[in-house]
Amino acid sequence: MNSSKAKAIRYFLGESQAKFARRIGVAASTICAIEKEKRDITDYIRAKLVRIEAELPDDFKNFYDHFKISS
Repeated sequence: MNSSKAKAIRYFLGESQAKFARRIGVAASTICAIEKEKRDITDYIRAKLVRIEAELPDDFKNFYDHFKISS
């Protein structure tokens, strides 16, 4: 899990940083810092993101492939 995939998950879900932060249980500033690569993803956040990703539909993989190219 890296900052690009974390951001892609948030975009795929259509959530603001604030809403996504509430889903994970952290501050919006934490999500912002992770997406800007100013903060590492902790084990706690990584575990939450992995669980969220596992619940996403199969088309997330295609979304993420395009997201990486456009980012």
